[in-house]
Amino acid sequence: MRKIWMIILRAVSFLLVALSAYLMLTSNVQMRINNTHAMTKHIVREVVQDSNNTELGLATNFLEVSGLEDELLKSFPKKYHLDLSYADLYKLSTKYDETGELTAKDFNLTSNNRLGQIVNQYIVKEINRQLKEESKEVYHVITIYRYSIFIVILIYVLVGILMIFGKYWASIPLLIATICSFGVLWYFTGEATHALQEQVYHGIFVHMSQGIWLGLIIGILVAVVWPILLKSLSKNMDTSEGIES
Repeated sequence: MRKIWMIILRAVSFLLVALSAYLMLTSNVQMRINNTHAMTKHIVREVVQDSNNTELGLATNFLEVSGLEDELLKSFPKKYHLDLSYADLYKLSTKYDETGELTAKDFNLTSNNRLGQIVNQYIVKEINRQLKEESKEVYHVITIYRYSIFIVILIYVLVGILMIFGKYWASIPLLIATICSFGVLWYFTGEATHALQEQVYHGIFVHMSQGIWLGLIIGILVAVVWPILLKSLSKNMDTSEGIES
């Protein structure tokens, strides 16, 4: 009976590790804008100012005074969010490494009208400008990031194998993979929020979804509980075998 419990422990632990890995690698980092109308007005004025085009400035003032600007803004959702997973970030880093810039399409930013296209182009332009200003650091981070995702996956695979064979120290690589994955996403959200608020609009926030936090919790809990339960079941099995002999 205890051997059956040992098999169950290994199987459940393996499945939980797989779930933790899945959540950490596929759950989204979310960019949220709580007031797209205010952001759009801000961006339009920044575009006009950067262009130094008098006619464009007059046209913008006319839209504002006439109330047509508010009518155009009604086509925008009041709130907006963009989801990017660990895997999506890997694709973005690969694209930037190959071409040296990102496009609105890479971020899945689409719009049905000209105003929306202007906003999307401005956001992407500012992102590219920030990336180019810090190009040396960016390429260094991209290199680390592109290798890290494969290392994390390999560590998760190693953890699964170690648990199948009932190794106590499987908890160590599990903690490393879980905490490193979380740390990379935590760093990205902090840097992205700072850059977007500074360069685009102060009302943009980037944060981790509940799936990432759940993956972190599951990974840590399994890492803590695994050696305890494994040791307990192993002792009981040894005691039983001793009594039978």
